[in-house]
Amino acid sequence: MRIFFGADRLKNPFAELVGFTLKLGRRGSGTSAAAVEVRPELLNPTGVVHGGALFTMADTAMGAALHTTLAPGEYCATVEIKIHFLQPVIKGKIRCATRLVHRGSRVAVLESHISVGRLLVAQALGTFAIIVPRPEKVNSGSDTRRRRLSQ
Repeated sequence: MRIFFGADRLKNPFAELVGFTLKLGRRGSGTSAAAVEVRPELLNPTGVVHGGALFTMADTAMGAALHTTLAPGEYCATVEIKIHFLQPVIKGKIRCATRLVHRGSRVAVLESHISVGRLLVAQALGTFAIIVPRPEKVNSGSDTRRRRLSQ
């Protein structure tokens, strides 16, 4: 897994593909912010921003916010997200403010508020797994024996 850093930004190729900016809060803050200007590629056939674009923004911002709290070697993965779409979006700059609600040793909960100007257009609550890689085990004789038996 590659993680890209740069000042207060987390380089995220997927966010760049979708076209939004992503800023991290200070180390340990559990916060992040994302923004994107509405453009035709984000609209669904009815002319409003596709819900998947808002969901993607919340999911990515949640991972980035949690990332500010991870120790070296730890990483995170989305377990589930619930999103409430409150208002349709047809134009303007969409902003997503995310904060950590709770962080345990293996699970974290985050919330995102997505707005256009002062209008709240969506709110999301997500659960993320915190993954700590296990140290590699030294091969023992029994591992070698099991491998031979399975061949």
